[in-house]
Amino acid sequence: MSNNTHAMVLILTMMVGTMATRFLPFLLLGDKRQTPPFISYLGKVLPYAIMGMLVVYCLKEVSVTQLSSL
Repeated sequence: MSNNTHAMVLILTMMVGTMATRFLPFLLLGDKRQTPPFISYLGKVLPYAIMGMLVVYCLKEVSVTQLSSL
């Protein structure tokens, strides 16, 4: 298989995988069913939790007790 063909197959595979994970919930659940309460709860809580985790991760190596020498 040539490099161009290999790259094209790889890109198409990633495209199909991404599209499947995005469309599969809508195809399985449809718009007729109500969203479960737990999923609604996660939709409200997770954005804040993830932002908090990112802040903690970014500041984990910061020393607040020592002054930096500029």
